[in-house]
Amino acid sequence: MSSFVVVGGTGRTGRRVARLLDRDGHRVVVTGRVAAEGVVRLDLAEPDPAVFAGADGIVVCVEPPADPGEAEAVVHHGIAAVATVAAREDVPVVLVSQIYVTRGAKHPDMGARIEARARGEQALRESGAQYTIVRPSWLHDRPADGVRVEQGDTGEGRISRDAVAAAVVAALFDPSASGKTFELYDDPDSPEPDWPTLFAALKPDPEAQG
Repeated sequence: MSSFVVVGGTGRTGRRVARLLDRDGHRVVVTGRVAAEGVVRLDLAEPDPAVFAGADGIVVCVEPPADPGEAEAVVHHGIAAVATVAAREDVPVVLVSQIYVTRGAKHPDMGARIEARARGEQALRESGAQYTIVRPSWLHDRPADGVRVEQGDTGEGRISRDAVAAAVVAALFDPSASGKTFELYDDPDSPEPDWPTLFAALKPDPEAQG
């Protein structure tokens, strides 16, 4: 049994990640901004390193606040702080980000939040931590029905939260996903995903190649 911290584990995607890990017999520490039964309070703007003590892996799955300053604090500086802990403790991090990180100008209403996400991604890449960055397309709650994996942040589409959670959990346990960033889209014409094969075919990020 391994131990994992799911930052943002009370959200719609984070809950699915936590549920899959729990189903497989792992210890799961779910964090949220508000403490509750089964939920450890963690403000990603000021993360407490003690929350991650003894973790075998970390998932970060949070939505950036609407306020630009708060978004910067949470999905840039907060992720950088988590990455520092992960690098020091040598535990993998899977970050759930989003598409459009490299083309935020197409969504000016979300521009500040997207730019903060981009800076958080880069902070993770440069931290020295083992990492995987998953960029879902527009999320929905319907069951997964095939997945397309891309790189380069050029696509359009939607993706089931169930599929995102499955990709995140698979990446936690597969070294071939480390140092890679990829996008996920629904694709009913694709077979059930073979995650090890899909991860192995991805190109590493330039930073990961040293």
